[in-house]
Amino acid sequence: KADPGGVARYYNSVLPYLYKSKNFRVEIFEIGSTHGKNVFFHPIIDQIKFIRKISLLKPDIVHINPSLNFKSFIRDALFIFWAKRKRIKVVVFFHGWEKKFAKKINGIVKSFFKLTYKKADAFIVLASEFKSKLMSLKINKPIHILTTAVDELLIDNFSIEKKIKKIETSKTIHLLFLSRLEKEKGVFETMDAFKLLLDKKYNIRLSIAGDGSVTKEVYGYIDKLGLGNKVFMLGYVKGKEKIDIFTQHDIYCFPTYHGEGMPTSVLEAMAFGMPVITRPMGGIIDFFENGKMGYLSKTTNPEEIADNIETIIGDKSRICEIALYNYYYAKKHFMASIVADKLLNIYFDISHDNSG
Repeated sequence: KADPGGVARYYNSVLPYLYKSKNFRVEIFEIGSTHGKNVFFHPIIDQIKFIRKISLLKPDIVHINPSLNFKSFIRDALFIFWAKRKRIKVVVFFHGWEKKFAKKINGIVKSFFKLTYKKADAFIVLASEFKSKLMSLKINKPIHILTTAVDELLIDNFSIEKKIKKIETSKTIHLLFLSRLEKEKGVFETMDAFKLLLDKKYNIRLSIAGDGSVTKEVYGYIDKLGLGNKVFMLGYVKGKEKIDIFTQHDIYCFPTYHGEGMPTSVLEAMAFGMPVITRPMGGIIDFFENGKMGYLSKTTNPEEIADNIETIIGDKSRICEIALYNYYYAKKHFMASIVADKLLNIYFDISHDNSG
């Protein structure tokens, strides 16, 4: 896919390190792919293929990545059911948590959840908030918290020293919003905040990278605010273009109010030495040090977002200080090899647990 989802991006970055493991041989089983979207019976075919796969492979562990929507929830629950029937250990990794659907788990699908998901041997989530919600469902198996991962190839040739020098010598501060363009990701609030700062005569530019359901509306809003020569629309970016954009920009602005798990773009921005302006959503709450890494906006109010950005752009030494801190923090905590090691440790613990 041209624009893989968050789960696909996560495994694209960690899989090379999982494959190198001396303790586990990892095999991928793709389900729900785009190839099956027009085939009426593809959900049934997925189940048959899965049963055949585990019967042939006889794995020690099956790792499942459900989303909290009806289709994925039911499909992946059946995978758990078949795996447990064959006495295979199961780890379930919830990458997000849709609050509307989660309510149904305590309602109409509660018995189904008990017969399937609660039989899993371990769970992984991206935020302590999600762990608490699982615990409220009386899960009595280990619940681990992981982060998403930064692909190390992204920062292979990145120099934090050059980034600091660029910040110190540039007369213009370059803001970046990089995300799927959906209303709840905060793109319109970012533009409003940017306009407030321009009105205060700050020498700043804003780049918007991404594509999505509100792309046309974003173009229209730029015209409405009269920002045609100040806001640059970059479209969907990947590979070298994405690396260049992160390298060239100074501050990452992502005032999301979407139901986030752990936004990879926030971790990537930190790895490229960028102060981050974002909101306390999902796993961000668990690690973000307000003031040290940037600022969390409690609301989606453009005035508050603008105030947080202004706190940083008014002091270049402050930008550099946060840039260095974020770069080294990301290198220590968010690299794909580090996240893969944590995942392998979970596999190890599950494979050696005889209580299930």
